[in-house]
Amino acid sequence: MSITLAEGTAALTLEGIAARAARAGEPAFLTERRFKALAHYLNTPMPGRTDEIWRRVEFGTLNLDAAVVRGPEENLALLSEASADSRAKSVFWGTPESAAKAVPDQLEKHWNTDVYPAGAQGKTLSGRKFHSLNQALWENGYVLHVPRGVSVELPYRAEFHTRGGQDGVFPHNLIVLEEGAAATVIEEYTSPAPSTGLCCPQTEIVLGKGARLRYILLQTIGQEAAYIGAHRAHQYADSRLTFVSAHLGGRLSKAFMTTRMLEPKAHAYLSGLYYGTGTQKLHMDTLQHHVAPECTTDLMFKGALDQNARAVYRGMIHLEPNAQKTDAYQQNRTLLLSRDARVDSIPGLEILANDVRCTHGATAGQIDPTILFYLMSRGLTEFQAKKIIMDGFFEEVMLRFGLESVIEPLRRQIDDKISF
Repeated sequence: MSITLAEGTAALTLEGIAARAARAGEPAFLTERRFKALAHYLNTPMPGRTDEIWRRVEFGTLNLDAAVVRGPEENLALLSEASADSRAKSVFWGTPESAAKAVPDQLEKHWNTDVYPAGAQGKTLSGRKFHSLNQALWENGYVLHVPRGVSVELPYRAEFHTRGGQDGVFPHNLIVLEEGAAATVIEEYTSPAPSTGLCCPQTEIVLGKGARLRYILLQTIGQEAAYIGAHRAHQYADSRLTFVSAHLGGRLSKAFMTTRMLEPKAHAYLSGLYYGTGTQKLHMDTLQHHVAPECTTDLMFKGALDQNARAVYRGMIHLEPNAQKTDAYQQNRTLLLSRDARVDSIPGLEILANDVRCTHGATAGQIDPTILFYLMSRGLTEFQAKKIIMDGFFEEVMLRFGLESVIEPLRRQIDDKISF
């Protein structure tokens, strides 16, 4: 495999990564973690049919060699402005490059160490070589650090653009909320220009004792691009995570979404919606990983599929032996809008504790013809009736985004895809 930078330096080599890091003035500890990830990437085969997590994934025309070609650095991230109030409270919001100068201790402590250790692979790190690909080649991204006891009212927003053609983008993000801190983050991936490349982000979240985070993930990349992303939170005592996501874009999309409950009385509420049309293939992999006792996780994912779209939802609730008094719930519901649409819903439980309450459920089906008939008998067209049914189906998740600045544009994007 011969992969060359525009500047003439091979990308997936120690020399290529070192040269790029040196030009950016990157701290040595970050470069060393890139090297670890590179070694894992090069020594790990492409996931295939023998890998249960990946065996339903059809990579199709994804050209990984082309995706990792590194051209000149360019800023593909748009970050919202931090308020004067938050800056006065010593909140850091900015790029990883500026974080390396302003809060290097946070990067050294958290960047590819515990949440997604550089180059590591294990049962809860199912992204295989794609996790390491991001860690080796990351560019752009954001860092949010909120000090102890600080609450920020206005949301932070990060918008990432794919490159044109077959090029790849590899944003890496870090959110750290200290004890008692609170914030809202909106993270969006989109395609302003036609793209057939790869969007491969990774987001690490650390919530200290009593911290509160609303984390909104919006994936609306172009219909010919591929998205393979990972978003994972580590939660400590009494922390609360509200994680809401929308998955609308991509020819192929595979999103890993995980929360790990490390200390007692942590709570996580995970919600998501997905809508596939044409020949889209959408994969959602969630993991509710309970390590400590007396924690709660509540997950609900709803989707709709039309034409020849396919979806795979794979959810796991995993309880370690010490995770007594756990309350965990998982629900997946899919609306099939055509006879050719298909969903595979694979909920799972792995319980090593004996004093817990864990439940899961999955349903999939067509629109009830009696409901459709009733609405049309009241003067609605078939299109109008189906749209009302789908809007009502999604509404429970839609309201969980909690911000009109997110909800209304998302409604319009869904409307633009409707093709009954």
